[in-house]
Amino acid sequence: MSLLVDYQCDQCLGRTEAWVPSPVPEARPCPACGGTARRAWSPVGLLRGPAAPSARPVAPQPAGPLCVRNPDVPGLCHMSPSAGRAWLARARKDNRALDRELERQERAAAVRPPTLADAVAHDHGHGHTDGG
Repeated sequence: MSLLVDYQCDQCLGRTEAWVPSPVPEARPCPACGGTARRAWSPVGLLRGPAAPSARPVAPQPAGPLCVRNPDVPGLCHMSPSAGRAWLARARKDNRALDRELERQERAAAVRPPTLADAVAHDHGHGHTDGG
């Protein structure tokens, strides 16, 4: 019998789902970066209130621009935060994060139509220059 299990990568923090045999493996290779992805418990729909005691907390994201936190993903330095989050989710093959970001962008577009500045950023706030 196969089970659908969530895994979170220790290295890139990407989250993926995989059909795995029972008993569920504790770790497996991350499909995005090849690092070690560990089983993450998601009691969504099964429990109400706080997560089960055996749940692993999600590691907090370090502060700073996406391009600094994810140097392995090209192009982030020149994207707005919302475009960068979508690009990063695609690069990490994290469909959940991509769906959440696209839904957020759709809600924002309903309030204000998007502009070029919503996709391209010229200043990412950590001292890089345009080289010119």
